[in-house]
Amino acid sequence: MKPTTFENAIRLQFDTLVKRVIDTTVKDYDRHMKFLSDHEKSFCELPEIKVNSFAIQDDYEMDVTVFDVYGMEARVSGDELCKALKRLPEKKRNNLLMFYFLDMSDTEIAELQKISRAGAFKNRQNALNKMRELLQKSETEE
Repeated sequence: MKPTTFENAIRLQFDTLVKRVIDTTVKDYDRHMKFLSDHEKSFCELPEIKVNSFAIQDDYEMDVTVFDVYGMEARVSGDELCKALKRLPEKKRNNLLMFYFLDMSDTEIAELQKISRAGAFKNRQNALNKMRELLQKSETEE
């Protein structure tokens, strides 16, 4: 049985639509591949300094000193810094550790130590000055 002209027209319309979809898909793929080739580089094409910046340094428990601050752990790395912190009085050391290593605000520190916010700020400034003195003293001794 021969298809009618209506069926033939539908078949031709479908055939045209499928060809359009395939053609558009191929063009999209080519455009995407051109974008990738313009914006991506292989590692061998990158300068050495860029490749070295991708490196990650592992931190091991041996390299870290853990300080107990009101039941919280503050992890500090760096021998000179740890030695200077250990030489500070506990209150000053805790104040510095809470602010710089536990990311606590002056208000949170003040509430924990039961002092005013301004007092927490002043204690931290005094502790920083003392740390500066200790570090400068250790530099001159070496």
